[in-house]
Amino acid sequence: MPTAIAGAALTGFAGGLLGLYLRTPGMTKPGKSVAPTQDGLPVSKDVWMLGIGLGLLTQAWVARKNQR
Repeated sequence: MPTAIAGAALTGFAGGLLGLYLRTPGMTKPGKSVAPTQDGLPVSKDVWMLGIGLGLLTQAWVARKNQR
């Protein structure tokens, strides 16, 4: 599987999970905080997947740029 496709898929999936985390009541502390509550802690840890997906996309972009 090409790196760019894997990165795009992982970024999309992780973005969806983080969106769910931010929209679900009780997952974040009251107010405009993104800090997790005890219930939101397991879901908030999925942010690492977003970082990996973005890293894969960046790697594919750099590799393509260096081929030119």
